[in-house]
Amino acid sequence: MDVELIAWNNRYSVGLLTVDKQHKRFLTIINELGECISQKLIKEKGKLLFFALLHFMEEYLYKEKMLANSIDNVDYSCFREKHKQFAAKIRNFKDEYVESGSEQKFVDLYNYLKEFYPQFISYYTPSLIKILKEKGIE
Repeated sequence: MDVELIAWNNRYSVGLLTVDKQHKRFLTIINELGECISQKLIKEKGKLLFFALLHFMEEYLYKEKMLANSIDNVDYSCFREKHKQFAAKIRNFKDEYVESGSEQKFVDLYNYLKEFYPQFISYYTPSLIKILKEKGIE
């Protein structure tokens, strides 16, 4: 199956180097998953990619939580709920793959992540970016 990889471009940038670096890493994982599907290497690399995605997610969400806790006027509850839903979705994909062994689960995961990525970036609203910059986040 041929997949179209997502190229980083300026519309994905939120204007904060540290945040953009994390987002680029997420995009790299999505593209690695796409390449794995395209090259028919799911059995060889699939579990490693799930591990990478889950590790990224946990690290990213932890860093974001620490950041939000350091800023007085940011209501993190909305992000926390979205993160819980996202984490549950990824774990569900992993569990379904482990249970079924169906390579289609990887294709479904890839398609989900490709659709989710623009939404993921959109959480960084101009007002949030302004607050982060004011707090010294680069």
